[in-house]
Amino acid sequence: MPPLDHGQLNQMLRDLKAGNADALDGILLTLGQRMFALARGIVKNSADAEDIVSESFLKIARGAASFKDGTNGYAWIMRIVRNTAFDLLRKRKIAAEEDLDEFFCLSDERYSPERREEALLLESAIGKLGEGERRMIYYRYYLDFSVREIAAETGMSRSAAERALLSAESKLKKYLHERGE
Repeated sequence: MPPLDHGQLNQMLRDLKAGNADALDGILLTLGQRMFALARGIVKNSADAEDIVSESFLKIARGAASFKDGTNGYAWIMRIVRNTAFDLLRKRKIAAEEDLDEFFCLSDERYSPERREEALLLESAIGKLGEGERRMIYYRYYLDFSVREIAAETGMSRSAAERALLSAESKLKKYLHERGE
């Protein structure tokens, strides 16, 4: 997946909010793969994940007026996808759970050999983290949640969430440094 330009994404959301429906196409091109990966990681089914992404786009279009300019558009969209996936599971009376290992499958055969090697190294380092630490990395770097949003999601105080995230990042850096030597 190409790097995400948060400014460009937020502009698309502002355009959508202003009534430009073409902005949805830009959001699809920019985030479609990430949205699908998140949905599939939760529901474990590609057909359901496609339905979730479609429903999420409807919610994004309908809810664009509630998007607050200057906030994190990526986190806003991914939260919609995540909540839509959980809603589907609740309707089916299936326990909702995120398989973090699904999200940290980072390598892709389309990558250059160097980038694939880096992705595998990161994947391996993340695999050494405990469940709680992987969850902190997932919230911060996959969903792009702020520390405040992580605290709200986990029920931790802001300072406890910040300490947990710093600890997870520190361990991840240590594992990466050990492997990079």
